[in-house]
Amino acid sequence: MTNLQPCSVCRKRPVEKLSQVTWAWNPEPQTRVAYRQRLCLECFALRVVVLDHDVPQEGPLACAACGCSVEHDMSPVYMTAFVPGVGKYRLDVPLCDADALGVRANASENAERLPERDPQSRGLESAPGTASPKSAWERLGITPRE
Repeated sequence: MTNLQPCSVCRKRPVEKLSQVTWAWNPEPQTRVAYRQRLCLECFALRVVVLDHDVPQEGPLACAACGCSVEHDMSPVYMTAFVPGVGKYRLDVPLCDADALGVRANASENAERLPERDPQSRGLESAPGTASPKSAWERLGITPRE
């Protein structure tokens, strides 16, 4: 059975289910821009998988697109996807300014612009009536100071 909705990029309606991809970035402090796309397998590989590189815990940080150093000047893009049959797929993508422009332009192509989040909803969220999961920092005993 063919999808009713087309891929946001190639506009084809493939037989397999589309992934739902949310791209976000912070153009300035306390400001978030986010777009949602539905991508077919091929477009997901060309737009997302190519940016999936290990980020070293130590050593220099490199742009995921061109490999140049972004250790002291980075324009990151954050991506969360729900992939059929796989589940949640997250990437924090370090980018240089030039490559960030291209990735952000691609992320907005035929995409739905998402509304700005309520500032109080930032961080870990939980469904109503459930306890929020503790972060590694909270498990260490570090709590907010007012």
